[in-house]
Amino acid sequence: MLLHYRQQDCLTSDVLGPARAECFTHLGNKTIQEGDIIDPPSNAASVSMENLRVKKVIVSDKEANPFKNGFWDITLKYVFVYTLVFREADGTVIGRVHANSIYTKKVTLFGSIGTEISISTDLFNPNGSGCSELNSDPFVLVESKAIPLGAELRYQNRQCCSNCDDALEPTEVGITIGLFTIIKLFRLVNLSVLSRGFCIPKECEDISPLNPCEFFDSLDFPMDIFAPPQKTEFLAGISGNIPRDKDNNNNNCGCGCR
Repeated sequence: MLLHYRQQDCLTSDVLGPARAECFTHLGNKTIQEGDIIDPPSNAASVSMENLRVKKVIVSDKEANPFKNGFWDITLKYVFVYTLVFREADGTVIGRVHANSIYTKKVTLFGSIGTEISISTDLFNPNGSGCSELNSDPFVLVESKAIPLGAELRYQNRQCCSNCDDALEPTEVGITIGLFTIIKLFRLVNLSVLSRGFCIPKECEDISPLNPCEFFDSLDFPMDIFAPPQKTEFLAGISGNIPRDKDNNNNNCGCGCR
């Protein structure tokens, strides 16, 4: 039995907080400890984010909802890791640093009710039957994909001070991440499933070596390379590789074969 839920969140720096160091590192003449807020180089004019991914998702809490029978309150902690690249005004790379951000998400999902049971099987323990106890909580399965949306330098004070000739220096990095996630609650249950019998794999067929010219000649001409689809075609999912109407002579453009 499986119940699932999907959502997409735009996570700004107001939610994620400033970027923090993933590990001990040196950035310019500064030493940054693991977990510290990243202090950008004083001459940094811009920052970008690369290699963003979800490092792990931790199920930090799972409790039955006190008001809705059969519903469960799930608390998830997403750990994002990425690389920040700092550049001077002319685009010269000053340095790179491995960084992370953490996002805590709370959801309430239907997970039904159950009781504590014991399971014994020798499937994973050939030497004997292992016994394990399962409580009444449903299992949690999380799938996620992170998309980098932006990174920017943050300054502690943007107001003009008494001496406006003093240049402001960046003090931290704010990032924005797009998160696609699917959260599933499931239980081990007994089901009656219609079976079509055993699936016996077919014998592999011998494949003769492919002639490269025959393979090349069988390919569609890649019109997208030479004539990329226009906006209306692109949004409609139409490829330039689709053959044109021969009777229409390629939309009467006069570029047919002669």
